Amino acid sequence: MRRAPKWVGLLYVVTVGVFLAWYVARGHQLKELVTFVSAFTGLLALPAAVIAVLHRGKNGRVPAPLEEVADQLAQGVRQQWEAEAQVRRLNDPFPLSVEWVAADADLVESWPHLRELAESWPGQSSEAASTWAVSPRGLAGEGGEIAKTFERVPTCRLVVLGDPGGGKTMLLIRLLLALLERRPPQGPVPVLFSLASWDPARQDLYTWMTQELEQDHPALRDPVPADRPPGATGTLARALLKQRLILPILDGLDELPEAVGARALHGINQALPAGQPLVLSSRTAEYRSALTAPSGTKVLLNGAAGIRLLPLDPAKAAAYLERDAGGAGTPAAARWRRVTIALGTDTSASEALSTPLGLFLARTIYNPRPDEDVTELPDPDELLDQARYPTRRDLDTHLFAAFIPAAYRPHPQHPPRWSVHKAQRTLAFLASHLQHTLGGTPNLAWWQLHKAFPSGQPLAIGLTASLMGGLPGGLVAGLYDGFATGLGVFLCVGISFALVAAVVASKSGERSPSSGFRWSWRERSGWRTGGLALGLFFGFAFGTSSGLEIGPMAGFIGGLTGVVPFALLSGLRSVHPDLDKAVGPRTVLARDQRTFWALTFLGGTTGVLMYTLLYTLLIPLGGRVVGEDIALAFAVTFPIGLVLGLIRSVWMEFRVAHIKLAVAGHVPWRLMSFLGDAHERRGVLRQAGAVYQFRHIDLQRHLAEGRRLPGRSTGATRGRQRDRHGWCGWERRQP
Repeated sequence: MRRAPKWVGLLYVVTVGVFLAWYVARGHQLKELVTFVSAFTGLLALPAAVIAVLHRGKNGRVPAPLEEVADQLAQGVRQQWEAEAQVRRLNDPFPLSVEWVAADADLVESWPHLRELAESWPGQSSEAASTWAVSPRGLAGEGGEIAKTFERVPTCRLVVLGDPGGGKTMLLIRLLLALLERRPPQGPVPVLFSLASWDPARQDLYTWMTQELEQDHPALRDPVPADRPPGATGTLARALLKQRLILPILDGLDELPEAVGARALHGINQALPAGQPLVLSSRTAEYRSALTAPSGTKVLLNGAAGIRLLPLDPAKAAAYLERDAGGAGTPAAARWRRVTIALGTDTSASEALSTPLGLFLARTIYNPRPDEDVTELPDPDELLDQARYPTRRDLDTHLFAAFIPAAYRPHPQHPPRWSVHKAQRTLAFLASHLQHTLGGTPNLAWWQLHKAFPSGQPLAIGLTASLMGGLPGGLVAGLYDGFATGLGVFLCVGISFALVAAVVASKSGERSPSSGFRWSWRERSGWRTGGLALGLFFGFAFGTSSGLEIGPMAGFIGGLTGVVPFALLSGLRSVHPDLDKAVGPRTVLARDQRTFWALTFLGGTTGVLMYTLLYTLLIPLGGRVVGEDIALAFAVTFPIGLVLGLIRSVWMEFRVAHIKLAVAGHVPWRLMSFLGDAHERRGVLRQAGAVYQFRHIDLQRHLAEGRRLPGRSTGATRGRQRDRHGWCGWERRQP
């Protein structure tokens, strides 16, 4: 949203100054001055708030046609993964070239069957068929050739297999960016999904992918436009999936529990038939196991070819380590001589450094940063100690254990603000939260942090709401009627709204952050009816209590007046950021926090507006504006806005949980800054849309090993045909 011009702030200051000078010159008492200044400034802020709400509403709208929505989504996905590729240092010091060959024949469909299947599709062009590989051997390649390999598959359905840490996710990111470069206008958008957060026993694939899209791109939560294509129903996310405007890249089938592997494959086959392109990655052994259902039958991924990633070439791995250390001839590169000679042998060091993950961990631990003294770092020769690390598993455990201290050692340009001990403690707690509380999901979402320490969460939210909601009323009553009255009002209002907030917190269920709000008559009728009823109640209460001396007409006028502001307040609805902009976790938190406070204070200003309108109408009947009543109106309706903010956002739940965990020493007070630093500076976390993830699922499992959260146990449950041709020459067919 654009900032307001500077003259608006200057005009505001001058207006307030003139009002204060006039009021003092009239000789009013100090306590009335405080009351009227608060009311006056609140009313001045109300038009700006209304303009801001309406302006945000216009910015949050998305184009109606689904194809234009897809084009905007493609821009947002591109921004997200280009930034993530830079943070993950995929091209630093140079792109690490991974080679692959065709997967074993028993893991995929036969090549003649794939050609026959693709040729039978309506609208298939001879030009597309000319790009197909003659046999599975034609799928072999390396590095940046992954997009060409994908296009050589007749069905455009590819399984990427490899060993742990073998570079599968890195290769999928390269494929995604390459497909975005080749994407035709209004064509399908490649989107990377991490399968570890999917529970095939509880959700079908479409429902899960819809939730993932709506989480990472909040604008896709909006309903489809009125002129939607036939069959496009529900939210924009689901409509894009149904119209095959999303090309799913499903990463990490092996990260699902072994018992549901076959069910997951069956669910993918049901949701994504052979005519729809997709990419699926998995570890080779786990994929082979998933192909066999409990009944003994074999379940292949329909219409899919496959490739298997090879271990890194020893010469390339050696060149990569030496180049990252500063290049041949430097003292830091010379330290790798004995290790690089051992690459390609049957030692545990050679096996551990044959994957991109092993090289990343080793370079972080043993290579110096700019202006860092190499003599203060551990010597890479320790990797060759067969007595300490007799197996690859032992060496992998050592690399994971040494990674966090290395990531948080003093940095010349970006010194860490957290000690190694604090970082290790926090990351281990968060990994345990994901592994034991959330059933092994990789998605670290800040709005789910309250689940890590759930005991007493509704009570804590209720106490917080009682303090925030009862304080304005207590101050107003105490200012005018003394301390005892103020304390009584504070306790009465606080306890009432504590109960309401506790009930809201306990019944809220699974909710997502809010991106903003705007006013609309199309808001749900339940809210509108509740707002009207609440307005009538407060209007009659104010009118009757303050207008006893001027007759029953005051109560009638008060009731009608109270309807107006509360009807306006109940018409607020959520809006979401534009699709063509990538939204990270900290941005999502800032928007949700802004929504909470805006709704809270709009509740208070609604009371002031109602009172002002009421007595403007009552003056002809003998009424008069009383400063105490204005302040009381704000104090009474402020808690209503607080509850509305609690319902429409998740910021308070997160903040209460964060304070509890910080007091207990589990996380730092500046948690979001810590997570951002772990992602951008340390390479411990990666960002996937609105959530963080650990750099590798094995790192998450290593940190969570032996750690349990309070009160938790292990093993938690968990369209139309087109004239233009897209990838592989296929045309998007109506499902």
